[in-house]
Amino acid sequence: MRFLAVDWSNTECRYLLASLQRGGGITVQKTGIAAIEDVSAKKDRNSDSEKTSKSNELLNLITVLRNILKEERIGSCSLLLCLDRNKIELLYQTLPPCTEQEIPILLKNQVLRELSGFSEQDPLDYVVLGNTAEESYRILAATIPLSYRQLLVHSFRSVSCSPQRIGLKVLTITELMFHSEAVPKDFEPALVVHVVENDVDLVLVEGKQILSVRSVRLPDQLRFAEIVEKVATEIERTVLISDDRVTGQPIKKIILFGTEEDWVTLVQVLSEQKLEVTVVNPFRVSGVQVTAIPDQPGCFAPLLGLLFEQQILSKNTIDFLHPKEAPKPINYFRSVFLTILLLGICCFGFYYWNREVVRGMEEELVRVKEEHQEVAAQLQQIQPGFNVLYQTRNWDSQNVVWLDELRELSLVLPNDQDLVVSQMSFSILENNVRFSGIIQMNGMVRDPAVLLKLQTDLQRQGLYMVQFPAPSVNPAGGGYPWLFRISIYRLRR
Repeated sequence: MRFLAVDWSNTECRYLLASLQRGGGITVQKTGIAAIEDVSAKKDRNSDSEKTSKSNELLNLITVLRNILKEERIGSCSLLLCLDRNKIELLYQTLPPCTEQEIPILLKNQVLRELSGFSEQDPLDYVVLGNTAEESYRILAATIPLSYRQLLVHSFRSVSCSPQRIGLKVLTITELMFHSEAVPKDFEPALVVHVVENDVDLVLVEGKQILSVRSVRLPDQLRFAEIVEKVATEIERTVLISDDRVTGQPIKKIILFGTEEDWVTLVQVLSEQKLEVTVVNPFRVSGVQVTAIPDQPGCFAPLLGLLFEQQILSKNTIDFLHPKEAPKPINYFRSVFLTILLLGICCFGFYYWNREVVRGMEEELVRVKEEHQEVAAQLQQIQPGFNVLYQTRNWDSQNVVWLDELRELSLVLPNDQDLVVSQMSFSILENNVRFSGIIQMNGMVRDPAVLLKLQTDLQRQGLYMVQFPAPSVNPAGGGYPWLFRISIYRLRR
């Protein structure tokens, strides 16, 4: 992802166009320093208000930035801004023992009491200095007016640049130093010094812990020799102030940004004071890739540090766009409301789904009923023929010739003077392993003895089994006083 890092003063704008690699590392594509014409005096000489001054300053910067984007053929990009000491309010605070979540609340209350003009809406960010002590926290806090942050965001968005981070220069150079090989060993204090134009930033570190911060503005229009002398004096003063107050051992190591040729005189002066000086070229830091190193590499140290902060999304720094805040209390009403809303959505979804399922089942039931009616009508039409075929098949499957059976019966039946048959029926017996059919006869008989003789004659043949007839009195009387019903079972062959 490509970023444009910008740092500016009243006279010049320093910019660095680079890409952040996913696997880590920064690829620098373009660096430059553009002069800023101070047109504020021409446009509004009679206005000395701070708001007007900042607006004019941003107006000049936006004009330069628009030319840079046009020259580099950049339509839009993510922007990283670096503010120097004179654009922010810096405070040292000491907080009582508390949890990390309570620091933003306690710090804001303390700053509200001590700093006039500060409001709760103004962005307030901080870093914890040194190792956390059991007695208290040493805090470096920084704030800018909310109106100034809104002015920054609105102004840069007007040129299609969306700010992603607004950092503090005195801390971004420390982040760059932490990525270099000049990082001091644990518990070995070092003073990190950065000089650009007439601004001098001095950061006292111990390992990877920030102990204190100083920023000094030198007089304008100094010669280089005078600048070296002033910087050496400020370094000596910082070392004397910091010894035995912030760290338990004297400071012997000084880290400068730039090239050795830039600081030959300063290195000689500091070496005479028995200080070990290390000059770090920002573009030689591990993880930085660049095709050509610019003429003044030390000027771009804050911008490279800002890119490192964005790459790792460091929280141990200051970002006025995303300041550290206390966690918001749990909104139980919102949770309950969302739960009820989700439950209502689930119930409505279940009801709608169930309604669709029931509707589908009802449609299927109507279709099945229609098919049933059609099948029932067809079955009713073919039922008579089916019954005839079914009975015919059953008759045929019994292997019984009923005409032959009738002939056999006629041979043993008594004459018509003894017995008269009024009704005779032939039926088959399905799934009966013993009998294949049954012959039933109804009629009148002269004497029950005739029926007993008929039973004996039929069973003597070995083909039939006769159920004992039970004669009853014939109400009509006459020559056949008895009625009978006899069942003759045909044995299977």
